[in-house]
Amino acid sequence: MHPFAIFPTLLSFQILAPFLLRICAGLFVVYLGYKLYKKSYNFAAGIYAICGALVVLGLYTQIVAIISIAMVKFDFYLDYWIERKLKPISYETWILYTVFIIIFLSLIVTGPGFLAFDLPL
Repeated sequence: MHPFAIFPTLLSFQILAPFLLRICAGLFVVYLGYKLYKKSYNFAAGIYAICGALVVLGLYTQIVAIISIAMVKFDFYLDYWIERKLKPISYETWILYTVFIIIFLSLIVTGPGFLAFDLPL
């Protein structure tokens, strides 16, 4: 017996879920790169921008998701250890970084989704 779905026709759009997660997470990494560019960390900002663009395009998604997890953790610890003397890290920031790490972990498992250059073999 199948479980009851309130909107069963929406289940045909389940391939769009990784696509939406990929776009959101990629734009977040690009934003982190822009934030580092304003602090004059140009090399790191370039790496962030390249990884964010690759995630948005869906190219080498699983590899770039692993790299992006490391970069998001690096950015969090950079904010935590360097700027905590100026202002404490808010609870929302902790949650935001945790959610994006979970999104990148799901992209490793599910793949890039719809409209990506990185297609499964």
